[in-house]
Amino acid sequence: MFVRVKRNTYGKNIREYLQIVETIREGKRTKQRLICSLGRLDKLQAGHSVEQLVSSLSKFSKEVMVIQRQKEGALRAEWSKAWGPVLIFDRLWEECGLREIIARLADGRKHGFDTERVVFSLILNRILSPGSELATARWVEDVYGDGFQSLELQHFYRSLDFLEANKEKIEKELFFRSRDLFDTHLDLVFFDTASIYFEGEGPGGLAEYGHSKDHRSDRKQIVVGVMMSREGVPLACEFWPGSTSDVKTLKKTTRILKERFRIGRVILVCDRGMMREENVREVEESELDYIFGVRMRLVKKVREKVLSCCGRYHAVADNLRVKEVILQDTRYIICHNPEEEEQDRKRREHIIRQLEEKIATQGIKGFMANRAYKKFLIVKGKEVSLDHKRIEEESRFDGKFVLTTNTSLSSEEVAVAYKSLWQIERVFRTLKNVLEVRPVYHWKPERVKAHIFVNFLALYLMVRLQKRLKEVELKPSWDEMKRDLEAVKAIKLELEGQPYLLRTELRGVAHDVFRAVGVRPPKVVQPFSALK
Repeated sequence: MFVRVKRNTYGKNIREYLQIVETIREGKRTKQRLICSLGRLDKLQAGHSVEQLVSSLSKFSKEVMVIQRQKEGALRAEWSKAWGPVLIFDRLWEECGLREIIARLADGRKHGFDTERVVFSLILNRILSPGSELATARWVEDVYGDGFQSLELQHFYRSLDFLEANKEKIEKELFFRSRDLFDTHLDLVFFDTASIYFEGEGPGGLAEYGHSKDHRSDRKQIVVGVMMSREGVPLACEFWPGSTSDVKTLKKTTRILKERFRIGRVILVCDRGMMREENVREVEESELDYIFGVRMRLVKKVREKVLSCCGRYHAVADNLRVKEVILQDTRYIICHNPEEEEQDRKRREHIIRQLEEKIATQGIKGFMANRAYKKFLIVKGKEVSLDHKRIEEESRFDGKFVLTTNTSLSSEEVAVAYKSLWQIERVFRTLKNVLEVRPVYHWKPERVKAHIFVNFLALYLMVRLQKRLKEVELKPSWDEMKRDLEAVKAIKLELEGQPYLLRTELRGVAHDVFRAVGVRPPKVVQPFSALK
């Protein structure tokens, strides 16, 4: 249906009529059918009847009506900001006690701004869009949260100083608030370290050359240690100069556990990277129990004696068996996974087949640089052959890992405890990929420590979110969850001079995440004055 102008000729006079018509089909042909004639065009225009008619018809078109109201100034959209992530993490922030802890520690300090809101926004930024403090100050302008509107760049820098000064108090209070998760007489503490390198000189007193876990020995770095409970809840993070050895990190860690958290008895669980004789001795001298993973290929007595000991395996689960070996008053637990054994065997056989083909065709050169392939080869001058003895020895390690412990726990309990470390490390690695600690934009040691502590608190909130999702059997990817939460927008509208807050619809997994955390989505429309 549309409007057309119909021209009629009367002698030398031409008259135009305004008509409403529609197109219809008759057989294979189409034609226009007259709905009504509105009258002569010149008379309609002279009396402004066309404008009146269009205005009257617009009442029956919602789109035209909205456009018209917007032109008249009766309807105005002022801004649109991300809202969903704030609602989720603000609930977790309050639930774990961080809102109250930060607010109380900042009370009485003449900051001139809401320190608790600034710290929360810093942590939320690390979770959603990691950047410098300058980038955070710009980012927060597009996020809708209580107290966010008044934040300034200087607030973020000053809040970092506050965090660094109160780090130990915050960690201690968080621990005792969640001590229902902890058995203070006997429990497991998982300990992991990471190295963070700097571009340039880095902060004096912290940035030093050392063993880089990022394989950047050409850069100065800082060593960061994280302690976690058996549930994977972060307890504390510590910092050391980049040249600090594992022994020294363990020494301070054990002192923190005993003095700051006053834990009666702790079993320290560390992966194979920590397993050195001096580390074991340090932990034993600190009167702490331990469970360490052992580098079974590198430790000679384990490789040649422990793995060769006879004895029966005892089943712990369908895919885990254990066997205990005592060697020179040291207790070892050999753990065997039949499924992993089969996978290791198939991977090795695949490598051997490739090597045989390459040797036969003289195309082995490209494989010599690969350590996984090179270890199965014997090179004599220009001759290359398979090392069948090494291949047979390697089969002894299939599906196995070895632990050492000084605890009185059963072999089964030791194996399960270490397996928990694997699960926590898997989650920890995933979250560390989300929380981009680097690059570090600070050069003062205190600011660098505060920056890393912000990441620690962000990790704490992420772990709590993962726990809530697990309770309702939700397993969305972080990218999916982040996308759907950020799609929940707050839109400020003004209609007839009255401000309103409009919430966009929940899509994807957003509704499930709100339900898991126990947050009721805000009303779709509400007076803007009802919120801060």
